[in-house]
Amino acid sequence: MLLISQWPDVKNGEYELIEKIKQTGYKIVVTDYFGFNVDTGECLNQASLANDFDFAISFHYDTPKFLNIPTFLWVANPLEFMHLRGDYRTVLLHHLRAYDDYLYNGSDTLKAHIRNIVGSEWRESSLEMFPSCSSEAMLPPKSPDSMGTDKARKVFYCGVNWERGTDRAGRAQGLLDILQEQDAGDFYGPNKLEGISPWEGFKSYRGEIPFDGVSMARIMQDYGAVLAISSPAHMKSRTSSSRVFEGIAAGVPVISDKNPHVQALFGDLVYYFHGATEAERAESILHALQQINQNPEEAREKVVKAQALMKQRYCFEPCFSSALAAVKRDAKRRADGTRKRLDVFLFLHDSEQDQPFTNMRHVVEAAAYAAQRNNAEVFINCCSEEGAAAPAQPLPPDVHWKPWQTSDITAQKWAGLRMGEKVALLTSHASGEFAVFMTQFDFPHYDSLSKALDWFMNDGANNSGGVHVGGFYVGDLAHKAPLGTVGILRNNASTALYRWTQNSLAEHQTGTLMFHRNAYGLLTEEKIGRFDVLLPISVILAANSHQLPVYRSRHVLLRVQQGHFHRHYEAYRKATEKGFWAQHYELVTNYTHELNALYDVHHEDPLACEIIDKVSGHGLPSAPPLDPAVHAVNQVIGRLRPVYRKFKKARDILMFKRTS
Repeated sequence: MLLISQWPDVKNGEYELIEKIKQTGYKIVVTDYFGFNVDTGECLNQASLANDFDFAISFHYDTPKFLNIPTFLWVANPLEFMHLRGDYRTVLLHHLRAYDDYLYNGSDTLKAHIRNIVGSEWRESSLEMFPSCSSEAMLPPKSPDSMGTDKARKVFYCGVNWERGTDRAGRAQGLLDILQEQDAGDFYGPNKLEGISPWEGFKSYRGEIPFDGVSMARIMQDYGAVLAISSPAHMKSRTSSSRVFEGIAAGVPVISDKNPHVQALFGDLVYYFHGATEAERAESILHALQQINQNPEEAREKVVKAQALMKQRYCFEPCFSSALAAVKRDAKRRADGTRKRLDVFLFLHDSEQDQPFTNMRHVVEAAAYAAQRNNAEVFINCCSEEGAAAPAQPLPPDVHWKPWQTSDITAQKWAGLRMGEKVALLTSHASGEFAVFMTQFDFPHYDSLSKALDWFMNDGANNSGGVHVGGFYVGDLAHKAPLGTVGILRNNASTALYRWTQNSLAEHQTGTLMFHRNAYGLLTEEKIGRFDVLLPISVILAANSHQLPVYRSRHVLLRVQQGHFHRHYEAYRKATEKGFWAQHYELVTNYTHELNALYDVHHEDPLACEIIDKVSGHGLPSAPPLDPAVHAVNQVIGRLRPVYRKFKKARDILMFKRTS
């Protein structure tokens, strides 16, 4: 499996969890969200990725789903961490919705959140993952005879103490102060936090623990109990951190606050503390520690039972086994009914000469998966001037190769045609129930065709004649993933969440569209011949006008090597450097011409015109009116300006005569 690290170079809880998963014995490779192996630097996010690995797991809501493989999101972070973000609606929500499925940590609150954001597509998978350990890595509980040391009469506590680092007072500082006064605990955590020492003043602070997946458990074993204190965010979201799992995996009794998540997962196998004040909470912890020391056999029995529960359900192995079974079930699921034909048209665009289709392997893999899973017969119609050669490898069952020479399609020069002209010509050769149009820049994911067919076939009557719009991102995979995703163009917003703006010019790619046969009427030369970069926008508006269903998928199904609008705009920019007329006559298209052409085609549809206004910028608020007094002053200045110019000219003449 692949484990996606959002911050590969940062030693944190995610890093520690990944190190623990490596102990399972599975083939584990850690990558960034672009698919670069963090150890070797090799990019694994290729056409064969879904064949080389079974699935990937993402651990953080900041991580986008860009890998060409079934990918799970581990659902464990408190909702409060996400909902406080200002970019939740525009970024995080789309990250969360993009995943193929989810691994839940037992929190009903977090599961309900995923159910809400996935909406009508949500299905109960019962898949789980917990911040535990490999079943082979659990340490046996110590015998009661070995519990007579000084540390055995103390609690172990490890925390980042984030609040102390920001407001000079950690959430558990009063509680820890009392435990320190009683010499009842040792504390661990980072020595520095953003230049501040969060543990300054704590004489019981014992230092940092490496994020290596093993040191924490070894240190825990020396103590009588592990103390687990939940943050307010964890309490509100009814979830918990990894500390309880780590303590039990280390073979040590755990004393936890009354976190509903912990109580639901471990019941009375964990000791609980409570109290209305810090003093009462500290007294409750000391009482639990006393119970453990006075009844070591009972404490050991609790740990033994908790470890048995972990091996049965919470350890990585049973969780990953269920995830793997789910992936295999989905891959083997075959659609019933009459076999459908899908035409995939692959052709060159924005290219002056023939060139190899470097995305061919991706197209074949996507076609093979759709043929196997969706009971489809897929024809890859590859168009080039010379007629592209078939792939070197034998084609999978029910995938057919159909080469075309552009001269068989049109007598016009192929490189001089707009995208709309090409699509209109190719549509006349479509004989299947569905059609997709891709260029050499489009790299479909293995499930891009399959997920689109799922939508058409799941509700065939209502979706007949519709247009499926897949999600995409732009990237050439030439460099490792940046820490943030702000500069990465992508779009997988749902139909309701999508907002039409001037950015829509770049947020639509023709390769993301799959058409039902009943929608082929939208693709005539008369309707789309004038469009190139704005072709997908015009088609979507036309589908809406004809009341055909348009569905925007939450899944990222396509990687675009270079965005269509950005390719055009670069050519447009270079043309403008030559002069005014070059931008209008030397280019195959001009996006400003296309914006005007949108009104030609859609002027009878008020909603379409409203959208075009937003896309073109005409819908932007007009400049606020001038203050009347300012307007009057401007009028006076306007009348005086010609007089002043004449005066200035006369003055310059007089000055010249005097000097001469």
